[in-house]
Amino acid sequence: MPTPLPLPLRVLVKGASTVNWVSWMGGPREDFIFPRVIQEQLLAGGRPTEVQTITMTSERTSSILGTWQAEVLGYSPDVIVLVYGHYETIHLFIPRWLEVHANSLRWAPRRIGSAYRRLVLRPAWKALARAQAKVDSILPPTLRRGRPRQVAADLERYISHVQGVGSPLVLVFELLPPGSRYRTWFPGMARRIEVMNDTLRTMVEGIGRDDVRWFPVTPLVDEHVAGDIDRAIPDGFHYSPQMHRHIGTALAREIDAWAATQNHLTRAREAL
Repeated sequence: MPTPLPLPLRVLVKGASTVNWVSWMGGPREDFIFPRVIQEQLLAGGRPTEVQTITMTSERTSSILGTWQAEVLGYSPDVIVLVYGHYETIHLFIPRWLEVHANSLRWAPRRIGSAYRRLVLRPAWKALARAQAKVDSILPPTLRRGRPRQVAADLERYISHVQGVGSPLVLVFELLPPGSRYRTWFPGMARRIEVMNDTLRTMVEGIGRDDVRWFPVTPLVDEHVAGDIDRAIPDGFHYSPQMHRHIGTALAREIDAWAATQNHLTRAREAL
């Protein structure tokens, strides 16, 4: 009889650019985003692991309700990591379609298109962003309180759906406030993130399941960069390579401890 192989732990990571972007980009190949660090650490500890990362910049939370069946039903992940709610805290009134259009990385370098972006789109975008910053400094930053409630409702519905596919461990991320680089552009964002975190944490606690957990990031910032947000997210929004590594390592520890309690992941290991 051949020696049985252990069943790989399957991890699905979903979120917007805080998942897929390194601050700053263009570094060495080993500047991993945290999902890759999760896989690296679990494999280094002897646990067979598959990590699938499905992420899109400027992704709204509501989009996950339309894609969960394709991403979860067939793959049946053991662990799902959700990093959502950040995009909904950025803009007070600028619409998403304009944000995506103005900052898209998909446009082709053609003469007319390049001139349009340089002479029309970018100046218009900056003018709107400046106007938004002025309004954001005057109006209550949490004027649109329905946003965090809707994000929490969308995530709760998603979690309800995926819990019917083998009861995976679900980890919901705490969001970090913007760094100093963007505080003048988005004066109310830090307060909006505070409200978003409170709303999401309350949602997780309300579900009341041990396999649906809140994943705090602030303690890692305190531990590794003495609470300095600008060192944790140098470009103002996205984790540094070092922060990605600290987050991925902490996630790997929590996931590995949970996996050790799962019979389907321990039977083959015990037989070796």
